[in-house]
Amino acid sequence: MKKWANLLVTTLSTAGLLLGSSGFSATTVHAATADNTLTDADINAYISRMTLEEKVGQMFISRTPQDNQQVRQDVAKYHLGGLIVYGADFTSVKDAAAFKTKMQSFQDAADLPLLVGIDQEGGKVSRLSDNPVVSDYRAFPSPQQAYAEGGMPEVLKEATDVGAMLRDLGVNWNFAPDADTTSDKDAFIYARSFGQDYATTADYIKQVVPAWQQNVAATLKHFPGYGAAIDTHTDFAVVDRTKEQFEQEDLLPFKAGIEAGVDSIMIAHIVMKAVDPDYPSSLSRKVVQGLLREELGFQGVIITDGLGMGAITKFAQEHNDVAVDVLAAEAGNDGIMNNDYAKAIPALLDAVKAGNLSESEIDQHVFRLLSLKRKLGLITKGDLAKKEITSDKVTYDQDAKVARITGTVVDPDLSTGEPIYAKSVDGAPLAETVIGAGGKYEIDVPLTDAKQAVVLSTGMTDIAPLSLTIDALAKAETPVETTPTPTDTGKQAAKDNQGKPQPKPVKTPAKSAKNTGHKVVATAAKKTTKASLPRTGDAKEAALAGLGFMAIIAALGGAFLLKRHAA
Repeated sequence: MKKWANLLVTTLSTAGLLLGSSGFSATTVHAATADNTLTDADINAYISRMTLEEKVGQMFISRTPQDNQQVRQDVAKYHLGGLIVYGADFTSVKDAAAFKTKMQSFQDAADLPLLVGIDQEGGKVSRLSDNPVVSDYRAFPSPQQAYAEGGMPEVLKEATDVGAMLRDLGVNWNFAPDADTTSDKDAFIYARSFGQDYATTADYIKQVVPAWQQNVAATLKHFPGYGAAIDTHTDFAVVDRTKEQFEQEDLLPFKAGIEAGVDSIMIAHIVMKAVDPDYPSSLSRKVVQGLLREELGFQGVIITDGLGMGAITKFAQEHNDVAVDVLAAEAGNDGIMNNDYAKAIPALLDAVKAGNLSESEIDQHVFRLLSLKRKLGLITKGDLAKKEITSDKVTYDQDAKVARITGTVVDPDLSTGEPIYAKSVDGAPLAETVIGAGGKYEIDVPLTDAKQAVVLSTGMTDIAPLSLTIDALAKAETPVETTPTPTDTGKQAAKDNQGKPQPKPVKTPAKSAKNTGHKVVATAAKKTTKASLPRTGDAKEAALAGLGFMAIIAALGGAFLLKRHAA
């Protein structure tokens, strides 16, 4: 009986192979769990594809102009990395909903999501207080006031609640807390400080940084510490304290914040005479790169204070109108806080071309900024994926004399229903279809007696085309799977043929994809036209039905033999 059972299994297996070999030949595609984790490698790969202009643009975190149309145009044109909102951005809207709509319109204009910064320290510096309607008439006490009213629990609650409010409004980066320390109550910075000694301030910073960062990025300021220095918004300030005094006092809160994992640190415009008597800290490589990055080991984002402030404009005037944005980049700042990007970006590009600024250093600045955007959930793996056409496989239907190319158009902004074209390398149209959900496509290319070089393109210049080779009709007898990559030839062919008058291409009828969990089954539309490429749906169904009938007969015959043998 075992002999006849084996015969039956063999018969059924043979029928199954016959069924599987008819029409389109394809390999089973198993469903895979998508890994959406954005890695350092993903960020670096994206940076390697960016133009120098795009990289430099990401470094600018600029005050928002009050002409909303200009904001959107500048964000797109200069590839700005972020915007800063001030009181005017709140007073210019009627309510919170209008503010959020405005912020979203700025985000929509950006190639990459924007960092949106604000000075929301509480007390004297509270942008949210400028339009009580937006903040629902809420008060925003300074850290000193909150501490006096309820100790550290009240301070931490304030940071958490205000951070959540900022996030809801579309603001993701707060330029707070203030880590400056001074006992001089008449000093410019005292009211904005925690108002306690160095050790207590350090403990405050250690606790409040995580509270802010539950919802937004936090920023320690103003490194290396204002102390009792004068206001650099209006004048130049030189601090004569020794480096040892800084290390034992002013730097303690900054060290505590670094240990707490603070996202960013803002550099003051004071001259730290003990470290660099020639440059303001924000323009000093000895302070930014030497002290903060190397000695203190800070690996997060470093951003300048506003380069339009009086201390910096006076410095520039006294030094033959030196390009302060270039000096800021040379010093090691990742973010440049200035509104002169239209003039400053070309200056930085010239500095790179002249060899005064390293593009590899710019890459590092952009990496840190994009890493912050990643942490805030602003960018995903899809946002940084290379926009291109990929191919999963090519399958052949000998009867219909077509090769079916299946794959994905990788572009998170792509809309379902966009066209995709197959052309010869000289631009002659071969076929076209539309892109389905998830960027999936299937396009049928007529086979010829010779191999064909085919270029797939979408007509969109930012999506890299795909070049691949289709086998000749006589040789296409077995499944062929390819995963080609875009080539310079394909890109050039697509570019060369843009704008050329072409005969009307053959269209592939629309298809829908059904995901079975193990393989993708293409269901062809039943309606055909004379202009359509040869279709195999009906022929394939007939062949499958015939072979299925053969399999049933084989099974019945095997059962009959088993019964007879048993008798």
